[in-house]
Amino acid sequence: MAGNITAGDRFGRLTVLQKTDLRKRGKIVWACKCDCGKYINAVSTDLTAGDTQSCGCLKKEMEEKHLREKYDEKRVNGVALQLFKDKEPRKDSSTGYRGVSKYYTRKSKELRYRAWITVDGKRHYKSGFNTAEDAYYKGRLMLEDLHLPKK
Repeated sequence: MAGNITAGDRFGRLTVLQKTDLRKRGKIVWACKCDCGKYINAVSTDLTAGDTQSCGCLKKEMEEKHLREKYDEKRVNGVALQLFKDKEPRKDSSTGYRGVSKYYTRKSKELRYRAWITVDGKRHYKSGFNTAEDAYYKGRLMLEDLHLPKK
């Protein structure tokens, strides 16, 4: 028995096109078209039980939505604070500190360090440090205190 499924039936985002000659777990497999345009084969009982509602695009959208919501819940005044405090520097960091970069002065070509932070798309700098450590502790952390919203 086909589980009373007929061509044209809708299950979630899927529209049943036709019954196939395939069987899975002894059940009929139906050719379906997802609203996103992809074609898939789905087992009749998975369709009727609601276990298969799309080609996989629905699951992906829901995961992205929930991931974004969880990420946004941690924002304070639109700023993702989790990106700032107690983070290790990137593996390709040339200074060993997060938010600290090297530069050479224009006239004397001396090596200096600059702290930076980006908040709401705007980059803030504090420059002129002799060491990367000073740039981080006296520059970067100060910039965080100045520009990050208080919890």
